[in-house]
Amino acid sequence: MAKSFIKNKPAINMTVVGFGQAGSRIADNFASYKDEAGIGVYNCLALNSNDGDLQGLTHIPVNNRVSLNLGGLGKNPQKAIKILEDNAEVNEKLKNFIQNQVRPNDDLVLFCAGLGGGTGTSTIVKAIEEFYEFNTKPLITDELKKIQSEVGNEDFKKNLNRKYIKMAILRAREKSVKIGVIVTLPLRADGPDVLKQVNDFSQRIWKLAKDPTKGIGFVIFADNQFFYDQFKRLPAHRLQETENYRDFANKEISDLFHELNTATTGGGTEVTFDSQDFRRIILENHGSLVINRLSKPMNEINKGEDIKNMFLESIKGSNLHEPIELENKNDNGEIEFSEIYHVGLLAVLDKKKNLGSSFIDDARVEIADSPSFFVKGSMFTGYLEGFNDHSATVYTFYKTNGLPNRLAKGLVNEFEEYQNRQKSIKTMDTSITSIEVEDNEGFDFDIDLDLSEFGLDVEDENTDNDTAEDNFDIDIDSLDLSKIKL
Repeated sequence: MAKSFIKNKPAINMTVVGFGQAGSRIADNFASYKDEAGIGVYNCLALNSNDGDLQGLTHIPVNNRVSLNLGGLGKNPQKAIKILEDNAEVNEKLKNFIQNQVRPNDDLVLFCAGLGGGTGTSTIVKAIEEFYEFNTKPLITDELKKIQSEVGNEDFKKNLNRKYIKMAILRAREKSVKIGVIVTLPLRADGPDVLKQVNDFSQRIWKLAKDPTKGIGFVIFADNQFFYDQFKRLPAHRLQETENYRDFANKEISDLFHELNTATTGGGTEVTFDSQDFRRIILENHGSLVINRLSKPMNEINKGEDIKNMFLESIKGSNLHEPIELENKNDNGEIEFSEIYHVGLLAVLDKKKNLGSSFIDDARVEIADSPSFFVKGSMFTGYLEGFNDHSATVYTFYKTNGLPNRLAKGLVNEFEEYQNRQKSIKTMDTSITSIEVEDNEGFDFDIDLDLSEFGLDVEDENTDNDTAEDNFDIDIDSLDLSKIKL
């Protein structure tokens, strides 16, 4: 077995919901993971606007696939949002999907969608709001009622906004199912309209993610442009394994999360990663979840310091998007830092090589002492040994209030580049050239006629015609058009 640990029991039980074509493909990858008994590890669902896009799924059970029967939404999320709000039948179907098919006993509901402007872009926003209305909001209301009975009406009314609403939210957070969000950013080549839509809807999602009442544990803004660039650099044997960059991206997203979710329940070494610690990193606080994985052949690892250096390299980046700027200068020239909550450092070693365990402590100390790494929470570490493709792999993961560079600044820059390019290019005003056929074709004559007797002044008329078009300048506002029937 290439990676023995991926058969471990997961640390976090999940329902994975794919919206639209891109999100459903991610969920379908999650559905491919089986336990030792051959049973699917995760409860996986797919929702799309038409039946055809659901037929390409291979692992999600048919009963877990739901179509809104809209025949597609034409890559217009604004229109799709209006349909979801105004169409009672569609709205009810989405509501039933969220209320009846998401497992209530799971620790996390993972919502996945592409932000390319199709079905997923709009439905994931509505699904987050619907999940809040059905699951989180009632819990907050119940906690408020309990607090009211505990403190009395007078104190409750006096301190409701300043104290007790926050208390109710915190209490409800301990009982509610958390939401994780994975959305993919489009390619630059998708054009300015898509970039603008993505910018709008990513702002909506980020605003929801920062609202503590919505129960969103994390957002991953995976970047298809980042995956495309990586895919084009793959060696030939890897390219043969994957048909296109989209399949490469979907597998990378699902594999990475599943590996972490199972490796953190492994043991057998003196410094193990507690599954409860992993749950804290994923489920506590909110913000961007940054995950990176770095692997090297085990025969290139000669000492513990090699593993430590892999951790120091891995913490700087992400497998799913461009790095996040953890420090930046504001307009006043002051250095500002992105807050980092709990941090996880996990190593998986294929076989024992007398590396000791000090590398994990050394990595933790150096990362914590980094001047650009502002950690507010705890740092959790561990390693395990087992079959791992004859490799040493390190995983680094944390949540932050920062955003990937392309989302924070890049989309706006790309949109402005498109606009500037359009302004600089002179476009053609095309027309269809007329086919003119001479009436005298095949009828050649030379006759001298005096047309003056017909009352025609040919010379004057030709002169007028030659200049008429050049002088065709009419002030249309000065014309009396009232007698013309239109």
